[in-house]
Amino acid sequence: MKLSESLQDLLAAYTDQPIPVGALVEVAGEQGFGIITGFLVLPMLIPLPVPLPGFSALIGAGVIVLGGQLALNRHRPYLPARIARITFPPAVSRSLLKNLSRLLRPLERLSRPRLFRISHNPTFRRLLGICMIWNALLMSLPLPFPFTNLAPGYTILTQAIAVLESDGIFMLISYGLTALTTVFFASITGAAWALLVRFIDGWRNWE
Repeated sequence: MKLSESLQDLLAAYTDQPIPVGALVEVAGEQGFGIITGFLVLPMLIPLPVPLPGFSALIGAGVIVLGGQLALNRHRPYLPARIARITFPPAVSRSLLKNLSRLLRPLERLSRPRLFRISHNPTFRRLLGICMIWNALLMSLPLPFPFTNLAPGYTILTQAIAVLESDGIFMLISYGLTALTTVFFASITGAAWALLVRFIDGWRNWE
């Protein structure tokens, strides 16, 4: 089943009540890594109708936990109680339901089960988990710059689809996207540091 179909069924059942992340674990089974990761990262890619303080840190923590389990080659996901108790208000569920097709269908049209020598290889799955952890850490950084959530967010979404579809090509693409995202964040850090040095030099000269 496609990620959009799995999430659509779940979200449709929770349009009028809060949806706990733990509910995903119960229905996802062995497909849980892809489904839960996709569900967690999607709110980072759309404007939310209600503010959720500390949301990005909790979401990042959830993805880190899932990535760690992939890196350890676990086959079924487990979420700590604190993360499993995270609930999405009905307004968020409706917003996700509305944006599912726009966010997922373009990627899903390109993805399919293939290159099983990579997608089923424990080493490549471990590497995917490590990349997922790294992208989640980048996504959680409180940086006041545009697109700092989108770049790692879409990379994690690609990884979620790769796991769910057993798509070795998408796995390889996600490694490349992780490298590009790292370069993007390094460029931002370098630019911010240069501005800070210039500001300090200007302040000293002004004195």
